[in-house]
Amino acid sequence: MLASSKRLIYALSNKIWQKNQEGKLTIDFARVKRSPFDIKSESSYNANLSNGAFELGLKKLNCIAWADIPGQEYQDHVIEAKFQLDSLGGYAAAGIIFRIMDDDSYYMALVSSKGYFRLDVVKDSSPRTLIAWTEISGFDAAENNCPPKVKLKIITYGTYLIFLVNDKWLGEVNDNTVTNGKLGFAIASYSEENETEETNRGEHVCKAMFNYISVDTRIKSIEAEFKKWSDDSNINAEGRLRLAETFAVMGESAKALDQINRAWKRRDEVILTVSATAAVRTKRELLLAARMTFRLERYDEAEEYLDEILDQWANTPEGKLAYIEKMKVLNELNRFEKLRDFVQKNPSSIDKDTNYYTMLARCYWELKDYEQSAEMWDKAFETNNENENGIYASNAANAHELAGNKKIALQRYLAAGKIFLNQDNMPELAALIPKLSALGSKDWEARALAGKWAYSIEDYNNALKHFEASHKLRCAVKPVAKGTKPKADPAIYYLWGLIYYIRGNNKAAIRLLKRAVKLAPDFELFRTKLEEIMQIDGAA
Repeated sequence: MLASSKRLIYALSNKIWQKNQEGKLTIDFARVKRSPFDIKSESSYNANLSNGAFELGLKKLNCIAWADIPGQEYQDHVIEAKFQLDSLGGYAAAGIIFRIMDDDSYYMALVSSKGYFRLDVVKDSSPRTLIAWTEISGFDAAENNCPPKVKLKIITYGTYLIFLVNDKWLGEVNDNTVTNGKLGFAIASYSEENETEETNRGEHVCKAMFNYISVDTRIKSIEAEFKKWSDDSNINAEGRLRLAETFAVMGESAKALDQINRAWKRRDEVILTVSATAAVRTKRELLLAARMTFRLERYDEAEEYLDEILDQWANTPEGKLAYIEKMKVLNELNRFEKLRDFVQKNPSSIDKDTNYYTMLARCYWELKDYEQSAEMWDKAFETNNENENGIYASNAANAHELAGNKKIALQRYLAAGKIFLNQDNMPELAALIPKLSALGSKDWEARALAGKWAYSIEDYNNALKHFEASHKLRCAVKPVAKGTKPKADPAIYYLWGLIYYIRGNNKAAIRLLKRAVKLAPDFELFRTKLEEIMQIDGAA
């Protein structure tokens, strides 16, 4: 839904309805001789009856407006609407708003100027997308610079909602959010990338011309339409696959998989009428089905789809993705030996990213190959260094330690600890402290990190011990070459000084804070705190 608030513009008169048959009403604007509207102009929209159509025009981007038909409310019905949408070079959508309970509860079905369909429901001002933008097959965005003609059909039968555009099935949902209400016309404008509120399109940013609408409430008609358009034999398989892709993007895995299976069933039925062989699934469809079954934790089924891709299209882009997806499946199934063998068999076929390395790291860990696990965790940390992922560094340290590489393990623990400290992730840092204490008792950086953590939990005694030890250890380091002596960490002296200040030893605090300021002269916090303590102590 649009971010801007919706706007109810005005109501159409009941007098324009024409009762063709019992239970079916129509509005044909080409036959309306006099304007049935209370025409109003507003800052964001206007409307009029022009050239045999009811025209809605929006003057602002990112705006939505509708006109509803008052009095008559509906529950089940078949709606047919014909309209044209002129986006005036921008991006817009128009369609039908139905089951309008009030300004804050309704369904809205829109067709965009780019040839996509969307369905939203709003309940008590809370919007929810039921069908995200879905491509309409064969949609002509414009012919000879004329706005495209759209025929939108909506079948509502209890909780079932079915949608057709230009006589082609487009989508279906089962939803009971809003059960009855009025209906009307809707238009929406959208700003595209780099587009601002200022446009050069004239008075309007988009227009919709509604030519015709009918509402059939006869139960036999509704049941007939529902039966026809819920029968797979009348629905093109490609339409279901497009809807499946939409549901996949929306995270509706079960709905996506249902559409895929029904599409395949329909395609098989058509093929089997002329051949004894069932239709071949495309690699794109198989990959989508594999991902949906994986999300639904149907891992064996996902593996079958992926194997089919790898058997036929291993060297395609989909095949590259299938390798990674199969690794995920084997990882979830805890088939670590098979995962190791699969990777070793296809060393150059699999794109190596962070996810690849983390899966292999876990695989080797479970197989107790800690050397290999440590190497994979190191690579995962290196490839994800932008995010400073301390978990990868910590896991690498654990693996190195179990492999007997204690020096490297300490380096990884330090890297992880610094990241957790910068992220203020004290629980993870606390978990590392025993490791740092065990492996880094004679390492000045390890003692400094332990001191900072102790300070954070107000354990000042331990903080002092670690800071003092860190200072002595750093000073005792013999440089292997000129300029290689470890640089002092000003934060240590700052926190060290604060502990003395808290304990009332201002002179010691001033001495340490001066050291911190000297090491980081541009850091305002150090200087301000030093001046504050000096004033209190009378040393300013």
